Amino acid sequence: MSVVFALFASGMVQAAQQGAGNPPFVEVFTVSGSPITPEADPRWSTSSIIDLQVYNLDGIQRIESQLSQGLTADPKQSKQVVLQRFQQLNEDDRARMQQAAMGLAKAVQYCVDRYPAMVFDGRAVIYGVTDIHQALVRYRQWREGRHP
Repeated sequence: MSVVFALFASGMVQAAQQGAGNPPFVEVFTVSGSPITPEADPRWSTSSIIDLQVYNLDGIQRIESQLSQGLTADPKQSKQVVLQRFQQLNEDDRARMQQAAMGLAKAVQYCVDRYPAMVFDGRAVIYGVTDIHQALVRYRQWREGRHP
């Protein structure tokens, strides 16, 4: 398996602001077809191990697909149906769409060009690794000057 590290110049300030005793902040960029293991555990965000944020970049597309299922060929009727379905979206669907939009914006900000990708402390990215613990070990080795 090929693993790629990249550095972000703008992330140096953010990394410097993070104290040595703080857990690393990890932003995961993925899609539904590329699951990250272990699955995101809500307890991680409050633990001393890792501060984790997962972005499913295809969240908007998945909900758009749900909204457009079974539409007719009549554009006016289809527009009405989609608007009605959109208004009936539950809070979870709206939150997933918002999270996906934030993830897309962050991916552009970091110049993340493929997934899965894990960005550590806004200063380094690892591509192609789907195991969070394995990526964290590699990141820590890199920070210590050891190359995995």
